[in-house]
Amino acid sequence: MIKLLACIDLSQYAPSVCDHAAWVATRLDASVELLHVIQRKDSVAARHDLSGALGLGAKSTLMEELVSVEETEAKLAREQGRALLAASEQRLRAAGVQNVAALHRHGGIVETVIEREADADLVVIGKRGASANFAKGHLGSKVERVVRQSVKPVLVANRAFKPIARALVAFDGGQSARKAVSFVATSPLFEGVEVHVVMVGSSNDKTPDALHWAEEVLGDRCRRAELISGDVEGALKSDATRIDAGILVMGAYGHSPLRSMIVGSTTTAMITRLTLPVLLFR
Repeated sequence: MIKLLACIDLSQYAPSVCDHAAWVATRLDASVELLHVIQRKDSVAARHDLSGALGLGAKSTLMEELVSVEETEAKLAREQGRALLAASEQRLRAAGVQNVAALHRHGGIVETVIEREADADLVVIGKRGASANFAKGHLGSKVERVVRQSVKPVLVANRAFKPIARALVAFDGGQSARKAVSFVATSPLFEGVEVHVVMVGSSNDKTPDALHWAEEVLGDRCRRAELISGDVEGALKSDATRIDAGILVMGAYGHSPLRSMIVGSTTTAMITRLTLPVLLFR
């Protein structure tokens, strides 16, 4: 059976992650593993403790207080996590997903997601995490790290789920983009979804062949395969708006992390700028 890994936290994206996971699971007859990770936290460091400048007695008292606070916070975090998992499981079952498992873990978020995705076919994660609810136009740092390190397709959920009738495939002819096209062409996930394939930039000798390949692979699912002009981010956003796309499908992070730090990343920019879920392939 196909298995999804749905990563949730206490952010406002948790319901949307569940709804996107339900859309995928019901169309693929897949099971869902709900994952919530409680991050390790050093209460002393978190409070910028300056006890080193205090006397021994005062330092001991402060450390005892910090340990007590940390224990209280850990208990609260566990209770919040259990409540979140229970509510999310109920939401998935109400949406028609029968096979749901909940997993509560302590540790690093990125490391745990990468570990658990080994047994999954697709990862669903929110665009921003619990610490970035109000950071509009910003992609959560841990979300970006998950997408960069994951070897499985990753669906980055938007703030709220909307029914998906049209898909925009950003195609550059590369290996990851071809993997995306092949998935769209064969997966029941896109059955009945109108697919638009676009390449952005100026034409060259390889452009017609690449578009023809995509059109042939997609067959009846392809509504159009077209070269469009303009800068990549602006052109894709404009085309997505024009056709009222419900999802963007593309290859992820084709350039090295170093180059992305210098000139930016189209992948990050598209996830951030579009108010659409983005399905990414490595």
